[in-house]
Amino acid sequence: MRHFFILCLLISFQAFSQKEPVFKSLQGTAQGTTFSITYGDIERRDFTAEIDSLFKFIDRSMSLWDKNSLITKINENRPYNTLDPHFIRVFDRGMEISKLSGGYFDITVGPLVKAWGFGAKKGLPHPDKAQIDSLKNFVGYQKIKRKDQKIIKAKPEMQIDFNAIAQGYTVDVMAEFMNSKNIKNYLVEIGGEVRAQGTNAEKKNWRVGIEKPEKAEDEEADMQIVVSLNGQSLGTSGSYRKFFVRDGKKYSHSIDPFTGEPVSHSVLSITVLTKDCISADAFAKALLVVGLDKARKMAQKLNIDFYSIYEENGVLKTYATKGFQKIISE
Repeated sequence: MRHFFILCLLISFQAFSQKEPVFKSLQGTAQGTTFSITYGDIERRDFTAEIDSLFKFIDRSMSLWDKNSLITKINENRPYNTLDPHFIRVFDRGMEISKLSGGYFDITVGPLVKAWGFGAKKGLPHPDKAQIDSLKNFVGYQKIKRKDQKIIKAKPEMQIDFNAIAQGYTVDVMAEFMNSKNIKNYLVEIGGEVRAQGTNAEKKNWRVGIEKPEKAEDEEADMQIVVSLNGQSLGTSGSYRKFFVRDGKKYSHSIDPFTGEPVSHSVLSITVLTKDCISADAFAKALLVVGLDKARKMAQKLNIDFYSIYEENGVLKTYATKGFQKIISE
């Protein structure tokens, strides 16, 4: 009887261990954009409530559209108790990338972003040179620091803007959540920022498309290329959907912290490949700001792989580093 019981346990264990994960996809809207999280789980769990709670907690920390978020209180010099762990992680990494990029990524560029009408208030008249020069006095990551649980600003008018890094960080938070639940295979996508681990339902690497920069904001875009991901992240920054035209010249929503003006070069999008998504998101912004020639040099110096779509004489062209070429699917 004892041997029979042990045999039954062994058979049950083998049957359980051979169960295949069931893939589930959670989709919705958050952080002013859409998200999609696909994961394979043997236990068939639904993480909708947990995912929703994570989004809300991050928004309470760093949403510029929440009047009572931590970042809004800091920007408005209102009292707050302590910095939450999410804010600290994003601030510290943002400062690191600001330094690594030579300041082309800068978490203090908020006043200039708002002045050019890319903040919460739309349709504002564009600033003149005098206004830009004045606002540049309040921009510069070297003028702000974290001391324990407080943010110290050199000037009270300075503001923090995490919009170019927060979605990538949120992708990482969702990936960490999946890891904590022992989920081996997942794809997290928020507003085009992506992190993939393991394989999909067909037991193949996750396939992710990079869109052609030819469609309007409300249209579905065709894919420029498809890449294969496993244990990697993608962050994309583009100038082809959010822009304005002045005197016949197109200006991107990406602001150069040094000139104080939107970039106006031929690069339409930059997609960066890294392990974590917060780095991919931020470096994509920095590389887009500097343009393709400087992007190549910066990427080589920082050992970053990227893919760029740019325009030359009215024709779309592409550039990919050797490391990025390895993940492009046939």
